[in-house]
Amino acid sequence: MRNDRISYSQCWEDPEVLQAALMVTSGDSVLSISSGGDNTLALLSKGPKRVVSIDLNPAQNYLLELKHAAARQLSYAEYLEFLGVRESTQRVDIYKTISSSLSAEAVVWWGTHTNLIRNGIIHSGRFEKFVRFFARYVLPYIHSRKTITSLLSSSEIEAQKEFYETKWNTALWRLFFRIASSRFLLGRARQPIMFTQADTGGVAEIYRQRLERHLRTKTVRGNFFLEYNLTGNYVHGLPPYLEENCYQSLRKQDKDSLCIVSDTVLEYFRSTPDTTFSAYNLSDIFEALSDSEHESMWQEIVRTAKPGARIAYWTNLVPRTIPITVAASVTDEHLFAEDLHAKDRVFFYDTFKVHTIVK
Repeated sequence: MRNDRISYSQCWEDPEVLQAALMVTSGDSVLSISSGGDNTLALLSKGPKRVVSIDLNPAQNYLLELKHAAARQLSYAEYLEFLGVRESTQRVDIYKTISSSLSAEAVVWWGTHTNLIRNGIIHSGRFEKFVRFFARYVLPYIHSRKTITSLLSSSEIEAQKEFYETKWNTALWRLFFRIASSRFLLGRARQPIMFTQADTGGVAEIYRQRLERHLRTKTVRGNFFLEYNLTGNYVHGLPPYLEENCYQSLRKQDKDSLCIVSDTVLEYFRSTPDTTFSAYNLSDIFEALSDSEHESMWQEIVRTAKPGARIAYWTNLVPRTIPITVAASVTDEHLFAEDLHAKDRVFFYDTFKVHTIVK
């Protein structure tokens, strides 16, 4: 993984499912994977005592830092404009008004990446550029704007299922999806490391089945994840951190309630005192870990967790179970997690996991 490039400029895990699992409130100390920063900010807006957001890639943390500064210092209209939700030719000028609040390292980094600011930082990730390319330059040859709009406007599940089967699921669409979700292309659009521990080679077929199951059980309207996948921007919905109520909450939070760390999670845990955190947003962190790394990570989670701490994460292509060495200290809230996963607006994850620490 290159540490001078943003891999993800958005988070691709459902923040509403995450908050429902973690139930973050004012007394919590939260550990969150930075990634695009969206879910860290959504959790921060709930008013916890402290959020430590961590990523091995400093560029991801510079992105989070800039999003946080934008929420705290810009008007709501400027916030949406600057980040890239609304059209603008003024983003670099807007950046200059808030750059003084960034760390020296972030200022240096963004000073050499003004092109990302100019284009809107929510579109700056390697993965988002891949998604936008297909949405803007390939998908229009497969489906008309009217067809795309019709799918994204679906609010009744039976009509949506019929539309998918009769209008959307064409041979050309299936070919496009098979290519776009192939192991070869996804390894370049995301990170090759995501397949390190995966046994399967039929990635495209797995994702096709998951998408079809999603479209047959969950209405699309307002699903900002699918909107971005199919149009390259948001249409009817916004991630919580971009909604006005969340924006207002972020402006009220003490700036120091967010601590940003550039390190591996395991190394950070090893320098963290016992019983520090009450909630953990671990994204899909276990996907690329070896079995021994997975076990070591769980040992550190249990050690650093407060009694009753809540842990949430997603699995994609690599099934995970709690290591036997810590099983007595970890309660698997599988029925609760399954209920939440049934509401998840992101189609490509296999499972959602929720655990509680028993001490």
